[in-house]
Amino acid sequence: MNHDRVHLAYNGIDVDPETQTLTRNRLHWLLDHLPPGRILDLGCSQGTLSVLAARRGDRVTGVDIEEDALAFAAGLAAELPADVAARLAFVRGDGARLAFPDGCFDAAVAGELLEHVTDPGAVLAELHRVLAPGGTLLASVPHGLMPHHDHRRTFYRAGLRRLLDPLFEIRELTVLDRHVAAVGVRREEPLGEPAFLLSQEEADFLRREELAERQAQGLRDRLERANHLYREVTAANAELKAQLGDLRARLGGSRAEEDVLDRLAALQDSVRHLSTSLTDGAAADREDLRKQLRERTEERDGLRERLRAQDGLREQLRLRTEERDRLRADARAAEAEIALLREAVAAGEAERRGLLESAHGLRASLEALRETAGALTAERDELHETAGAVTAERDELRALVRDQAEDLRTAEAAHASAARELRARIAALDEELGAERAALARLRTVYNGERHRHELTQHRLGKLAAAEDRLRQENDRLRARLETVTGRLADYREQITRIRSSRAWRMLSVYRHLRRPGRPDPAQPRPAGVRPVAASGAPTRTIVMRPAPEAAPAARPAAPRTTAAPVPLDEVRAGLREWVERARAAEGDEVVLMFSGTTFVQEARGNRPIRLTRVYLGRGCPVFFNYYRWRDSEPLPSHPDPLLFQSPIDITPHLLDEVLGADFGGKRKLLFASFPHEVMVRTLTHAAARGWVTVYDARDDWEEFAKVGMAKWYHPGHERYLVAHADVVTAVSAPLARKMETLGGRPVSVNANALDPDFPTPSVPRRADASKVGYFGHLTDKWFDWDLLLRAARAHPGLVFELAGHQQPDLRLPENVRLLGLLGHRELAELSAGWALALIPFRNGPLADAVDPIKVYEYLHLGLPVLATYFPQCADYPGVRVTESAAEFVAAIPQVAGSAPDAARVRAWLAANTWECRVEAYTELAEQVVRKGRDGLLTLLESR
Repeated sequence: MNHDRVHLAYNGIDVDPETQTLTRNRLHWLLDHLPPGRILDLGCSQGTLSVLAARRGDRVTGVDIEEDALAFAAGLAAELPADVAARLAFVRGDGARLAFPDGCFDAAVAGELLEHVTDPGAVLAELHRVLAPGGTLLASVPHGLMPHHDHRRTFYRAGLRRLLDPLFEIRELTVLDRHVAAVGVRREEPLGEPAFLLSQEEADFLRREELAERQAQGLRDRLERANHLYREVTAANAELKAQLGDLRARLGGSRAEEDVLDRLAALQDSVRHLSTSLTDGAAADREDLRKQLRERTEERDGLRERLRAQDGLREQLRLRTEERDRLRADARAAEAEIALLREAVAAGEAERRGLLESAHGLRASLEALRETAGALTAERDELHETAGAVTAERDELRALVRDQAEDLRTAEAAHASAARELRARIAALDEELGAERAALARLRTVYNGERHRHELTQHRLGKLAAAEDRLRQENDRLRARLETVTGRLADYREQITRIRSSRAWRMLSVYRHLRRPGRPDPAQPRPAGVRPVAASGAPTRTIVMRPAPEAAPAARPAAPRTTAAPVPLDEVRAGLREWVERARAAEGDEVVLMFSGTTFVQEARGNRPIRLTRVYLGRGCPVFFNYYRWRDSEPLPSHPDPLLFQSPIDITPHLLDEVLGADFGGKRKLLFASFPHEVMVRTLTHAAARGWVTVYDARDDWEEFAKVGMAKWYHPGHERYLVAHADVVTAVSAPLARKMETLGGRPVSVNANALDPDFPTPSVPRRADASKVGYFGHLTDKWFDWDLLLRAARAHPGLVFELAGHQQPDLRLPENVRLLGLLGHRELAELSAGWALALIPFRNGPLADAVDPIKVYEYLHLGLPVLATYFPQCADYPGVRVTESAAEFVAAIPQVAGSAPDAARVRAWLAANTWECRVEAYTELAEQVVRKGRDGLLTLLESR
């Protein structure tokens, strides 16, 4: 029995917050990558993932072998709404023998299952059978050693890929906390039989992990025993003190009694000193053991991180090996072609020699004919007719010789051309061979580096073994000390026993009934030199109070703040009507309602809604821009462009009816919802009925922002409604588009972020010897990975890290990290001239997966190479290096710093990715909506 408690962990019941977060992240990742349709949840346990998939509309069949887990899942299903419960079914079954027909599921999930089964290959073969063609498999397993009574094997990234690859084409393979997760698509024809097999490096690392785990468990056991012994000694010491206190109270004032009291006081001092020394020694030993345990744990985590990096390098090596084999096959084919061409040349040469021999024979025949003609000339009179025939034959032979000579010249020219082509082909193949040799040399360099890292790991393992020997010796020393202390306690107990059996003790027992001395008066002063003792027997801690700083002089009373009165709504409406008149007369053929949560349009701001607004205004298109303000007393902003009307979010709902129903003179009307606010949910259908083309522009993963406390207004139902009912849905990245498609069940276009060509550039060229790297943007620890940045700064002390932005946390920074505050675009451009590299160190996770940072385009516009953490959208951008782990990011900094991106390629790519291009894309999508019309019930909203 596995005794899974996934439901409790997911809902945070009887688990710590970290465990709940890890469980929710893993299940949400599986759910986000799970396509809609008929779902098989194999090893469903308590049915948590099945219920989540059924809630979003999928038909799910959960299979598990444990009846208790299935009963719990059935209880959950019984509490769901009837329509959700109808899409759920839980069946008891074995994953190696599924009782389902072929191709009956669109997708399958094997979450934390393969490590439990006896034959994972048989389970995968069954999943391949029951999945429809093109079906998707999601699989997750623990990454590395995770002790559990039912785990039958240990997985690493490469091992999971090798197991799945014969039956499923791997589309994504990633590490989620301490788990490896894969997305695979069913192959039409299997490449072989799936089998679990660890490579030699993985097996060696597993043995080291097991050894480290045993050592760590041994340290934990020793620590527990030391704690137990400490508690026993402390209890015995307390009991001895209590007994000595009673004995002191019973003794009287005679000389014999004073001697006994002196002896008892000396005994008490000895016991107290022994207890204090034992307590201090045990505490120090316990702290040493804890420190060693932490060091072992950190070193094990470091080894795991290096193994992940080695898995990535091994995967690159595998791809390079495949490419090398393909090139070798091409080289062999080229060599065969060269051999055929050489044979053709040899055949042509033989044919030429034959033609030359024929020509020589013809020349000899001609000479013979000439001799015959001379003889016939002597007899010309008698044989005139015969001479005429001979002359005709001679002319014929001459023509034949000329034709053969012409054919010979043509053949020689063709052979010469073929020889030139052959020499060019040989030269090209020689160049390819040189490139292959260079690639092989690079691979050999990478292999040597990996071998060096392996040797370093062996050296560190040797140091760990030496540390283990030292710990064993220390353990023996502690055991000897423990035996010594135990013997002394036994001696003290024996002395106390003798004291109790002595005549003086019996006399004191009699005195006890006759005389009870009272307690000392607390009002009396304590004798000098007496040190107070705490309950544990150790001296009380002395607390030194620092003197309080002198009070600052009283500040002058602040002048009373004046609060501006809110602008009357009638005045705003009057301004709106004037803007509608200007909008009707504007030259542009579109009018835009931009519902944004951004503050009002400023020249120093640069996010997506503001960038799009500037392009529309530049085209002469009027824009109604909704913005956020903190209080209604803030004054309305001003802007020099008369085609821009800015409305705060507390006033916008009162103006929407008038804006949506206004006459704009036949212009196409576009409504942009740049975030899923409830106002847009109420307005969407109304806008469609008034002839507006509605666009939901998903520019961030708002659900993940809400999880980090940055979008408290977010409600998943609002976003689901906008995705399902807007005329056009776009997303800034492919992962976010896939999520929106899952929410709405409809295609979603990717319309990424872009570059503003007016973004300034530095007035001086970038220095080739720059020793600074930089970043500009938001610095909140909600997504900016400060741990990674500090790790990089410590790893590269020769580089200066310059950070320009706001909302940074209060941290102690190294000397080579400098905070510059919030700077304008021109200041940033001039600052970038001293940078060798631009960084984007965000926390890896679902929030970063959905992002397409605008600063990437601006970095490339400034001519900087870019190093980023894992952004899937940016993986193919020119001049951008995307990393998958912290170790890879830190190691890549000196490799990318100072490099020069391909300037021509970057310029061409940026020219094709401007905000003008994005607006053109929205215009095309709006025209498609107008040409095609709406679908379903929304056809009733078409304005005629």
